[in-house]
Amino acid sequence: MPTRRLFFAVLACSLALTTTATAADEFHWTTDEDAGTTDLLLGEQPVLRYMHAYDASTPERLHETYKVFHHVFGPGSQSIITKGPGGKYTHHRGLFLGWNKTGFEGTSLDFWHCTRGAHLLHKKFLAKTGDAEHGTMTAEIHWNDAEGKPVIIEHRTVSARKEATTGGWQIDWSTKLASQRGEITLNGDRQHAGFQFRASQAVAEKNSGRYQRPAAFDQKADAIQVGDSGNPPPHINLGWFALNYELDGTHYTVEYFDNPGLPKPSLFSERPYGRFGTFFKTTLTADKPLEMKYRVIVSTGKPTVEEIQARCDAFVKSLK
Repeated sequence: MPTRRLFFAVLACSLALTTTATAADEFHWTTDEDAGTTDLLLGEQPVLRYMHAYDASTPERLHETYKVFHHVFGPGSQSIITKGPGGKYTHHRGLFLGWNKTGFEGTSLDFWHCTRGAHLLHKKFLAKTGDAEHGTMTAEIHWNDAEGKPVIIEHRTVSARKEATTGGWQIDWSTKLASQRGEITLNGDRQHAGFQFRASQAVAEKNSGRYQRPAAFDQKADAIQVGDSGNPPPHINLGWFALNYELDGTHYTVEYFDNPGLPKPSLFSERPYGRFGTFFKTTLTADKPLEMKYRVIVSTGKPTVEEIQARCDAFVKSLK
């Protein structure tokens, strides 16, 4: 009998160790309700932080929490490499989405700067899952007017996994925007609308953001800063571009892959302080929501144009 008890005790310890080892290699989510944050971790390595607090108790807290966004952690690091509130252009925050001219019912609201009471409010999680391959969350987000009534209801799904060729993060962003107020026009300009990434404030302090683009386009590293005039306007429909920047002694590359199935022209925006992304104009209704899919790859080091192109091609192929 003692031998039998010993056998089962050893077996239980073995299973516990196996479970612990497996969990250390799995993606999982953890929420801090008081802070209004939900983190995606791979074992103990943080990957993403979804910022979903909303606090209108003071003007300062309202300013800090008037939009939801995702921070990104550096691969192999415990440090956030994106910007939150404050700094150069306080409304630029991590991975974020908005249009500064959102037209409906004869008026317009600015869901980019979030002025005149416009705000993006996290309502609830629809899903949070994680396993050895990836972690995924889906949230319902209300784009509200000053009275707290939704103009748009968004279902945002963000998924992350280890990217095989770089060892960094592959972040897939998928969102659906459905009108709650009749026909809505999404308008603005390439500097103040669309799905965009903002690097840490430290990049702005040195204007140290540099860029890569497909082989058919300008290969200078400095940001190409253009307006929207012209027919067609310049710097459009590149397919992808990438931001390079140094932070705390580590070089990061953020690859941004556009979706050829979205409305065109797609106006590409680059700034040396570390904000970049794309913008397009469109309309949406409750019956015809806008569905958007993008891929962002974050890695250390500096890949070649050819390597980035191959990953972009794989993303486009996955959409089919």
